Amino acid sequence: MEVLTSKARRRLALKTSAMAVLGAGIFGGLPVVAALAAPVDVVYNCTVTGGQPTNVPFRMELRTPAAATPSGVVTVTWDIAQPTATESRLPAPSAITPSSTVVAVGTISPSGTPVPATPVTVGQTSTPFATISEGSPMPLATMTMVITPTATGTVALKGGGFALQVNGHPVYHCAPGASGGPSAHFVVTTGSTGTPTGTGTPTNTGTGTPTPTPTTSTPRPTKTTTEIVTVTPSSERSTKKSQTPKSGADTGAGGMMGPDGRTFILAGTALIGAAALGGLLMRRRNATRG
Repeated sequence: MEVLTSKARRRLALKTSAMAVLGAGIFGGLPVVAALAAPVDVVYNCTVTGGQPTNVPFRMELRTPAAATPSGVVTVTWDIAQPTATESRLPAPSAITPSSTVVAVGTISPSGTPVPATPVTVGQTSTPFATISEGSPMPLATMTMVITPTATGTVALKGGGFALQVNGHPVYHCAPGASGGPSAHFVVTTGSTGTPTGTGTPTNTGTGTPTPTPTTSTPRPTKTTTEIVTVTPSSERSTKKSQTPKSGADTGAGGMMGPDGRTFILAGTALIGAAALGGLLMRRRNATRG
């Protein structure tokens, strides 16, 4: 069994870690591309008309498709939600009835080669379903924008400031903090927008109805050959005769099988007796010397 040295084990560990990181980057990066943005806390400085500014950590998200094609229409959605903490939520400066309209208008700045780097105005109107009393959380509208990339590449989006209006009257103006507004990006790639090579109605090169040509074949008979082989015994086998002992079966001695077994038994017994006698003599001699 081969034993790895410390250096070899270290190299093997580094290679394994590199492969794990590469695999995680390839397979783990796919969901990240599919979800280009996620709701995050973004601090905005909101100023009510005639009042003091308030820092509000809104939950914001710029939702975009994972990929787009040149000249394709891309819809970007800007979601704005009140903070989770009750004390940090933006309050309504006055009561809002169900018949009131709340309008959100903001700007998103795109960047990248596929689009012009000019801010785009976004807006949306929302109608609350119940009466919002003064001091309750201000209803917020989701804003959308549409852009059309002109080339391949990566488009980056950055949210800017936005304003809230009730029944056409400005209520709040919110500006992003030092870190800026929410951000997102999507990739513009070439898709199957080209015209396929073969277009129109296919034309048949042949005319008329094709007539099938029957093909006949004559089966060939199978020829079977049987060979019979006769084996004739050789002259040596045919002339060989069986021999019968003249005096019948020998009993007692070994006969042609060799010497009788009793001879070996007697010789073995004699050797064992001689060895025992020699041992006794040697023992007695040693006792006499001692």
